[in-house]
Amino acid sequence: MLNNKKPLNFFLLLFLIVLGTYYPALFSPINSIDDLGMYQYLLNTDSFSLKEIFLPGGSGSYYRPILLLSFMMDKFIWGLEESFMHLENILFHLANTLLVYAIARRAFNFFTTTSAIAPFGAALFFAIHPLNTEAVNWISGRTDLLAGFFLLLAMYLMLKRPLTWLQSLTAALCMLLACLAKETAIFFLPAAILFPFFMSVVKADAVPLYGVFQRYWFHLVIFSTAGASYFTFRALAFSKGDQGVARVISHVGGTESNGIVTNVKLVLKATGFYAKKLLIPFPLNFGIIHVSDAYLPLGLLVLFGIVWLMTRRTLSAFFVICAGAVGTSALMIPLLRFTWTPLGERYMYIPSAFFIVGVTMAILRWEQFPKYRLHITIAFSCIAVIALYGTATRNILWQDNLALFQDTLRKSPDFVPAQNEIANALQARGKQQEAAAIYKSFNSPNGLINAQYGLQNKAFALMNEGNFTDAHEVMNKLLANPGKHEIPILLQVLELNKLQVAAKKATIKEVYAESVTTLTRLIELTNAPFYSYRLGIVHMQVGEREKARAAFTTVVRTASPTAYYRKPAEKLMRDLGK
Repeated sequence: MLNNKKPLNFFLLLFLIVLGTYYPALFSPINSIDDLGMYQYLLNTDSFSLKEIFLPGGSGSYYRPILLLSFMMDKFIWGLEESFMHLENILFHLANTLLVYAIARRAFNFFTTTSAIAPFGAALFFAIHPLNTEAVNWISGRTDLLAGFFLLLAMYLMLKRPLTWLQSLTAALCMLLACLAKETAIFFLPAAILFPFFMSVVKADAVPLYGVFQRYWFHLVIFSTAGASYFTFRALAFSKGDQGVARVISHVGGTESNGIVTNVKLVLKATGFYAKKLLIPFPLNFGIIHVSDAYLPLGLLVLFGIVWLMTRRTLSAFFVICAGAVGTSALMIPLLRFTWTPLGERYMYIPSAFFIVGVTMAILRWEQFPKYRLHITIAFSCIAVIALYGTATRNILWQDNLALFQDTLRKSPDFVPAQNEIANALQARGKQQEAAAIYKSFNSPNGLINAQYGLQNKAFALMNEGNFTDAHEVMNKLLANPGKHEIPILLQVLELNKLQVAAKKATIKEVYAESVTTLTRLIELTNAPFYSYRLGIVHMQVGEREKARAAFTTVVRTASPTAYYRKPAEKLMRDLGK
């Protein structure tokens, strides 16, 4: 058994290592990818309700109420102080590191004899794994940290012997909370269901399958029910349709699919790529858009390896299988063509925890032989030094958006969003001409996810120059393929119309039809009363009194009593009714 006097010392050491390594992150700015949009949204939020967060209504793809609650805490407790938002991420990573240590201790207790240092080694490698720097440094990466916390807690609960229905129920609830922090946590479900079949140190000790069903049927029922409950909850939350589930169905095997051969090839390449990243994370890249076909054989090998591990039915095999199950969510992303990059290091944050524990358990069996101890110690020390150096230097790079995106562009030269963010960083430093030159150079690369970022700024640069004709042309391209950026694109169309009228390049009547269409679409997408208010103003400007009154009536009926535009809408509604 493990030495019970050691854990506190190891906890303190891990505490110092995590805080010391990630200390530079406290001085990192708001990242212009996702962080800035989220920050501006929170800045303009005056109040919130749990009902709005957990039951938003309408339709949507992302459903992360736990994550949104954490950001609301940033708003109303810390006042959106950047350093505190980064500190939260670091503390979540610290909590996850300590959970990895606790999980490893509990898992290694399945051995008759073991090492007190091995759980610390597993937690240390998770703490300083360079692959995890993206999730910790990026404020928007908190979604992985939160989901990881609840999944690791679920794993810790399941490992307590003997496994009871209460433990299974509590672990299943933790899994549900993880799903409310990030949807991909649902991929933990198949691994959790399989857990009772892998509760042995060696294959020879495995309980027969029928015996597992007899003894742990409650575990299988509880987790299956939890999975069904999650999808039911999503259906209730999105009263007008779950676009996320619909997209998975349409892009994986439906009308939007690339075809089974292409999909299998993409999945195998991504599998090989991520397997290599877990073992050899370098080079680190914030914008991974292409993966070589050379990863296909490795992906196939990993697939066969998982199948072989399924036959082993050991606890160490289970942890690797669990990493594969959770990591499967990352393999879906290239098929869905939804995120700003088809691949990302942050997607391996949770799988890396399970993978490291599983590998450490396998190595521990070799460590018991004295002739291998020196070799293992030397290898461990060398890898730890390399990992620590890689993580520390990456944390420093994240302190400068310009340097980060220049590094990204060097590694992904065709990545338009990286060019866009370099221009944004230059503009933030007052280098307007350099930024505008980059913006105007953007074209529309075929098939590149989120190229809209660059094209939107190209349109802004043209708008600022008064070149409204070319700006309209770019906006029409964007509207033809908005991706997940339809709302900011529509808002930009309204801004373009406003600038044209102000510059006397168009009249209010000439932009009226487009403005009405744009605002109507915004109302459909967001259900936000503010856009109904703006629609009423647009109708008033061209003398459409009845339409204006109908829009203001909608505002009065749906807007919060504290909304600054509600009273003006109420007054205008009364005036137009006279």
